[in-house]
Amino acid sequence: MNKKHLKWICYFIAPWILLIPFSGGLNVGSYFKTIILQPQKTGIVTFHYYDQSRNRPITTEVWYPVDKEIPAQASTGFWLRCDEAREAPLSNKTDKYPLVVISHGSGADRYTVAWLAEVLAANGYIVAAMDHFGNTWNNKIPEYYARPWERPMDISFVLDRILESSQFRDRIDIDKIGFAGYSLGGSTGIWIAGAKAADHNLDYLKSHCVKDIGDIVPMSTIENIDFNPAKGSFLDERFSAMVLMAPALGWFFDEKSLASIGIPIFIFAAESDEVAPLENNAKIFAQKISRASLKVFKGKANHYIFLNRATAVGKRFLDSKYCTDPESIDRKKIHEDVAKNAVVFFNDKLR
Repeated sequence: MNKKHLKWICYFIAPWILLIPFSGGLNVGSYFKTIILQPQKTGIVTFHYYDQSRNRPITTEVWYPVDKEIPAQASTGFWLRCDEAREAPLSNKTDKYPLVVISHGSGADRYTVAWLAEVLAANGYIVAAMDHFGNTWNNKIPEYYARPWERPMDISFVLDRILESSQFRDRIDIDKIGFAGYSLGGSTGIWIAGAKAADHNLDYLKSHCVKDIGDIVPMSTIENIDFNPAKGSFLDERFSAMVLMAPALGWFFDEKSLASIGIPIFIFAAESDEVAPLENNAKIFAQKISRASLKVFKGKANHYIFLNRATAVGKRFLDSKYCTDPESIDRKKIHEDVAKNAVVFFNDKLR
């Protein structure tokens, strides 16, 4: 082979070689797929589920793909969201769609990570997010702030209901189910992936409860909570891949159980997170879980950058820490970064 031919071969191959370190093993097909990062509308429907076994209502929002000609209305509320085609028919562009279930952070609600749900829906996913009863901004029940193990049970319950629903049961690819969670919602994913609580003594658990949620949960309530259910297994093998944002409770889980997690997990974290500090949470999960990868947003990016951007109404009523960022931080760009990586990751990893 002469030098001229070798030169042209190198020109052709070099760009592909350069992509390898950044691709994380992604297949070429998914890399070139066009990703919609600013959806104009999605289908949306609300389900009011009730888990009788736990006497627990679980309101659930589902976002899904719709065809271009479907009319949509502007959304309202505290958070910026795209137009919604409420109860519109699911697009028939494909027979079956992958599903992603989302868990919100402590004291939030099903809409606080809607930006990710909308992007996933616009890129061919059905997405379900629920309110974790007693642990939302408009339904604060102190006891449930100290019972986070209710959350993974919510996830499995809602997954059961979605897979049984007449609207979606025949349109979901049951071999392609993923999870996304923010903050305590990220910890929820760790539980579902197979981790178990470490064998902490009661005083240790109580001290952490006082530190993390003492402003919401009085000591008298904490004293009366049975923490033994937290040590059980909440593994749900139907989930094949997870995206976690600023996951919390790094101290809580048994290290051996973290090492036993076998599914791929993409973790996003903020360098200046003071709520779930990087070193004690996201980095622990990334180090202990064999198939976990970690991306850290540098500088003054904090815990709340993963929340939705607020509307004008939201900025009036919400605490500024939830919707105001340092001048060096562009929340919209961070959302687009996370969303793009999430779409490519789920396209590649869901079996």
